[in-house]
Amino acid sequence: MTTKPFPKTAFQYLLYECLCPFKWTFLICIFLVAAESGVYNLLNWFFAGLIESLKSGTDEQTLKHVLYITAAIIGCDVINIFLPKITLMHRQKYFYFPLQEMLYGRTLSYIFGHSVNYIINKQTGTLLAKTNQVTGIQTTLSTIITALWSRVSDIVLKVGLLTIINVWLGVLFIICAVVVAIVNYYANKSSDRLSKMQGKSESLYTGWLVDTISNIRTVKQFNRLNYEKQRLSVLLKQYIKIKAQTMLVWFTSYTGVGCFVHICSLSVLTFAVYLWSVAKINIGDIVFVLLTLNGGFMWLMELCVLYRRFENGLSYIQAGLDVFNDPHEIQNVANATELKIKKADIEFKNICFAYPNGQQIFTDFNLKIKAGERLGIVGLSGNGKTTLINLLQRAYDIQSGQILIDGQDIKTVTQQSLHQNIAIIPQEAVLFHRSIRDNIAYGNSDASERKIKQAATIACADEFIKTLPQKYDTIVGDRGCTLSGGERQRIAIARAVLRNNPILILDEATSSLDSEAEQKVAQAINNLLGKRTVLAIAHRLSTLKEMDRIIYIENGKIIEEGTYTELSTKTGGKFAKLWQLQQIEEEK
Repeated sequence: MTTKPFPKTAFQYLLYECLCPFKWTFLICIFLVAAESGVYNLLNWFFAGLIESLKSGTDEQTLKHVLYITAAIIGCDVINIFLPKITLMHRQKYFYFPLQEMLYGRTLSYIFGHSVNYIINKQTGTLLAKTNQVTGIQTTLSTIITALWSRVSDIVLKVGLLTIINVWLGVLFIICAVVVAIVNYYANKSSDRLSKMQGKSESLYTGWLVDTISNIRTVKQFNRLNYEKQRLSVLLKQYIKIKAQTMLVWFTSYTGVGCFVHICSLSVLTFAVYLWSVAKINIGDIVFVLLTLNGGFMWLMELCVLYRRFENGLSYIQAGLDVFNDPHEIQNVANATELKIKKADIEFKNICFAYPNGQQIFTDFNLKIKAGERLGIVGLSGNGKTTLINLLQRAYDIQSGQILIDGQDIKTVTQQSLHQNIAIIPQEAVLFHRSIRDNIAYGNSDASERKIKQAATIACADEFIKTLPQKYDTIVGDRGCTLSGGERQRIAIARAVLRNNPILILDEATSSLDSEAEQKVAQAINNLLGKRTVLAIAHRLSTLKEMDRIIYIENGKIIEEGTYTELSTKTGGKFAKLWQLQQIEEEK
């Protein structure tokens, strides 16, 4: 999986990520566009030559010359019919489409390479918006190739042909072009800040909108529709206001540059008429100058618009790059090996860990779990239970010490092979908006229908699945919303059964269920345990009766250890006190 961050600036991203991998295809696109400009200018050149030839009379030599020029004009027209289509087809098929495919793969790979904690701390809508900003490069590239480069190559060719007619005519055109470019640059420089603000404002609005839609059930349940509408309205007004300011600046600069361009055009035309008056050029040359000014200075005037479009494109991309500049928190070490499990012994050896905010959780913590042992983990919230299983999955890296599985340090093995050997059933099972069959087979896509149903039976899920209209083809809705909590848990357990990992983590898998659902899920879990190495975090202590050993964690340290019977009858023990409180609550 890709771990290299993206370039920090939009221009570097455009150059190194988009153009370098397709440099030859890009150069061919550049050549074809320049060829289009060349044919167009040659057409004007021949047309001016035709006017000059017709002025010379109707003798045989002149008529032959007229016929040759007419044939050249027809040839240019025929090329003009086919060349733009060939250019477009090459650009789309061999450049835009492959580039788009590569960028989507690159961005998704980079996002998926972030840790789970990084991703869940970002808004889903924001990640989606930024991905679209970074991959939506086609408009910017079109601006470069078919707009900016087309105009630039056309102007260069016009300068060359004007220079052939008269050197000073070409020099004057160059001077005007340079001055217009400078005026254009400074006229648009003032809107750079607004362009960046517009990109950020659009990203913020899109992220909030997607977040609201994703959580529409909660929004309606808490009667917060008006709040969300007002918030979105404020963000939208802010975006529209910035966009309007950007448009005003663009209009002002475009009008000013347009006036200046027309002054330059009149200057060149006046100079051309002067050259004709002193017999330095002929009528055909005047015709070519007129055609050139009609196209050339219009292109210069359009550079103002194209520059704004290109600048907006870069600002749009820049607004999305921050997520792709953040380095991956957890990375495979160089030459990482595959985790190979024979017994599934687990050892936490002298580990020290503190969260990025400085909160210290473990200091020289030690714990050994034998292969096939069922370990219950108990303690009050915030004392390290969940952190311990997160560290085992390498959601975070420890500052010192080792976490070993069958003697292999999990830092030295690939993350993929680590996750491949660990199954987890969380407190709240989240399912995909897919069929029950797809959700069960998610961890083993090659599983047969028989094995899927067998896993569902072990998980006590087959009984309720059969009552559904579409049975295993039933779509469970967003995050499994059409199923009850107990049914979702049993689907998650079936998924773990089918995956058949040597290590199983139960993260308070029954704490959010009612008594009847808890009983069915507990039965499903007991069917699942088998000979696996199990780590079970439980809020309800009664669910730990089947554990071989239980540890009580407080302030990142093991303060009690023993079987369920030993700890529940220990006088003055922390576990016993908590057990007694739960007994009183259950009686009430």
